[in-house]
Amino acid sequence: MLSTLGKRVAARLPHGWQQALKRRHFQRQIAGNSFLTDEPEWELSSRWLAPGDWAIDVGANIGHYTKRFSDLVGAGGRVIAFEPVPATFELLSANAAQFPLPNVTLLNLAASDATRILGMSIPDFNTGLKNYYEAAITAAASGLQVMTCAIDALNLAGPVRMLKIDAEGHDAVVVRGAIKLIAANLPTIVMESGSGEVKESLESLGYRMESVAGSSNVIYRHPSR
Repeated sequence: MLSTLGKRVAARLPHGWQQALKRRHFQRQIAGNSFLTDEPEWELSSRWLAPGDWAIDVGANIGHYTKRFSDLVGAGGRVIAFEPVPATFELLSANAAQFPLPNVTLLNLAASDATRILGMSIPDFNTGLKNYYEAAITAAASGLQVMTCAIDALNLAGPVRMLKIDAEGHDAVVVRGAIKLIAANLPTIVMESGSGEVKESLESLGYRMESVAGSSNVIYRHPSR
């Protein structure tokens, strides 16, 4: 990765140049099998997904989990990836085009509990670059407007076995909009939130909350899985 000085220089480049540099960087990682994350759940997902399964990646960003899921579910499976920020979605699309299997469906939407238009805030790193990893839905007026959609509105027919949610504080709303799918499929759920609303909703379906050492995420698993 770039040094701090390099990032400060990159922040002064036109947006198109920044995107081109990122695309080349991620393409090299994908080709070299180093396109991954150090989150424990990334590795553990092999326990929860098998060939032919479906998986949903909410807040896919540039696609680390999307690729992992794609590899695990194989040609007979399907990955649905939500990423609402246009600049990040551009990189996700470029990365997905390099994946070995064409089993990914990309949605330039924010998963939520209804179809509407909402604002998104994108903070800055101290280098001046945009911190797209922490882009978040906001009720305040925002220059970036994105469309939202409930997962249940998609009426997915596949055997959804895993749901990863990284929605920067919007997690409970995502669960609210996917509760029918969750009840029908009982997928393993990995998310940042252990909020009371999420815990109550999922425990009412028989889910149990777990944690993994070294991770800030929580895992909800159903005993039947």
